[in-house]
Amino acid sequence: MHNKVNKERRVIAGMFNNIASSYDFINHTLSFGIDKIWRYRLVKKIAINNPQKALDIACGTGDVSIALMKKGIDVTGLDIAQEMLEIAKRKTEKKYNKYLKKTSKGLKIEPTKYILASADSIPFPSNSFDLVTIGFGIRNFENREKALLEIRRVLKQKGELAILEFATPRNKVWKSLYNFYFLTILPFIGKVISKDKDAYNYLPTSVNTFPQYSEFKKELEKSGFSDVKFYSLTGGVAVLYIAKNSIKME
Repeated sequence: MHNKVNKERRVIAGMFNNIASSYDFINHTLSFGIDKIWRYRLVKKIAINNPQKALDIACGTGDVSIALMKKGIDVTGLDIAQEMLEIAKRKTEKKYNKYLKKTSKGLKIEPTKYILASADSIPFPSNSFDLVTIGFGIRNFENREKALLEIRRVLKQKGELAILEFATPRNKVWKSLYNFYFLTILPFIGKVISKDKDAYNYLPTSVNTFPQYSEFKKELEKSGFSDVKFYSLTGGVAVLYIAKNSIKME
């Protein structure tokens, strides 16, 4: 039986505000840097369709937003945790200034914009974006059904949704090793570094209670998305879901 997870917006925002300063260091360390490869896979997969405008929901400290920005995409990052957004803004400014020094004449990109908002109430008109991305955030949504409808609303017809999320490996040996690390070692190290006793206990619980693989594919289809595909990453530790908004939302 799954443990209940409190996903009230104020609770989730408070938790991520508390760990914001150590978030990047812990993520990159505990994933052995593999999280960077997962984000690279996402950006590579969607870049072939040449999206012009993107909304990065649950953008956190801005890693996906910045990666999309580097591709010349006009990006808006959205999150409910103000402290995470402050770090994202600083990282973006640093990366953007570095880019400007290296860029060739005439080649320009716009710096990512960041807003404090929730996925179930997106402050943009319908049909605003070619692409919506969510990197390891959808399992934290307070109202996932409403959020998916909002995402479809702001996506243009034939616009794309790309979601990275954690999962549980299917291979029995890999699953047992993963569970030992994910349920025992990771929460302990995360707690020691972040000084937050709840955040890294919440992580494995939130993953275990989130629909995975074909189960989440069906949820996306039920919400009106089509051509839903998913790709297992690192033996199923993470999954990349890609879906299209086939019907124009008014």
